[in-house]
Amino acid sequence: MSFVRKPRPYSSGLPSLTPPAAPAPEPRRKPREGRARPAPARRLPGSPWSTAVTALAVLGAVLVTLVGVSGLVNQISRDAQFRSAAAGVADVLR
Repeated sequence: MSFVRKPRPYSSGLPSLTPPAAPAPEPRRKPREGRARPAPARRLPGSPWSTAVTALAVLGAVLVTLVGVSGLVNQISRDAQFRSAAAGVADVLR
């Protein structure tokens, strides 16, 4: 009786004696006869959460844009008021 381990093909570094198995060919499907399948209905988004998050993101972007634009308009109008007031003071001083 021998206790020497026999070398295995995958661990010996030698190529395997058995070639790798070839993939089985796919069976060809026969076309079914009969009525054609109706066209699939248009699917809604997969999750209502994704729709809600997208809607909130769009609303947030619109809100930030509106606040920014209104602040810019207020700054421009205030600047115009100060310029006209400065022009009036300059006219009085002449």
